[in-house]
Amino acid sequence: MHKDQLKQILRNAVLLALPVATQVGCVSEPVIVDPPKSTDPCREPAVRSPGQSTVDEKIYLSGSDGLSAAECVKLCQQLVKKQYSFEWSTLVGMENFKANQCTTKFDPKTYDTTLQCAASFTEVNSAYTGAPGCYNPPRPVVGRMPAGLQIHPQTAASELGNYFADMAAMETAAITAFRYLVRELTAYQAPANLIQLAQTAVKEETRHAHMAGLLSQACDTAVPVVEVADFQLRSLFEIALENAIEGCVNETFAAACGLWQEQQAEFSVFRQVIGHIAEEEIGHAALSWSIHEWAMPQLTLAQQAHIRQAQAEAVESLAQKFLREETPLVRRAVGLPQQADAAQLFQQLRTQLWNERVA
Repeated sequence: MHKDQLKQILRNAVLLALPVATQVGCVSEPVIVDPPKSTDPCREPAVRSPGQSTVDEKIYLSGSDGLSAAECVKLCQQLVKKQYSFEWSTLVGMENFKANQCTTKFDPKTYDTTLQCAASFTEVNSAYTGAPGCYNPPRPVVGRMPAGLQIHPQTAASELGNYFADMAAMETAAITAFRYLVRELTAYQAPANLIQLAQTAVKEETRHAHMAGLLSQACDTAVPVVEVADFQLRSLFEIALENAIEGCVNETFAAACGLWQEQQAEFSVFRQVIGHIAEEEIGHAALSWSIHEWAMPQLTLAQQAHIRQAQAEAVESLAQKFLREETPLVRRAVGLPQQADAAQLFQQLRTQLWNERVA
């Protein structure tokens, strides 16, 4: 699968899953966003101001039915929010959102679909106070992890430091996962472009681990010691099975979640870091799907069926592990979705990606 195609799929899934009120036609019902209460130690009182924006952007649509009027307005609102992502630490909502002339246009020559709309709304801004206790994040989303992995956690100075330390450990483990993948792809004479992309992923994961490590150090927390079992060449079936789960499910969801966090995280430095990481993780997920397409035809029908079943079970298992309730402040710093939003994101990924390719 090409990276640009997967990027559009994941981006649309995230945009359509982001929470907005139910909308009717091309003019939405007023979107009521409760302002942060004055007792919230993490926020200043809300400040409102009028805003307007236009959208003219390419989107990816699976199938030929296009978007309904409500979906067009919903996607318009999320694309408008994306324009404000550079100041997301203060923007907490948009009230009275109205989208006029929300349309999609398909170009039969390029097969591109463009969404166009003009919107007016009321910005709701609320600055972050930086008070103690406002950063209390959960664990990072797991991407591609190698077999035989052991992570030895260190004592964390804060919960935010613990999050970044776990993130750095996972990125470090991914370095070895891709190094081993390069050796296995080479051994089974995979196409040269797949080997080259895996080699590039090693360098990118090294950068990711370094960036996460710096965030961990800034929070006075040491990165856990990461140990991985020595390399052993496995059968093509074993490689394909691991790739189908670790790459096509876990890493794909991690990339989508990174796009979500880029929009929602309130810690501005992390928002910049996760935006860079998510862009490259999309490429890693696309590589996983390309490996899947290369490896599957070389397996027996029974092996293919086993992998498809394992993949479907991995999707459900990941959904259940990720759908856990947290207090509102837990997810705020790093922008992970709340339970209902995570469920919607999973549903969008099922509809736009997994249902078509995992059967």
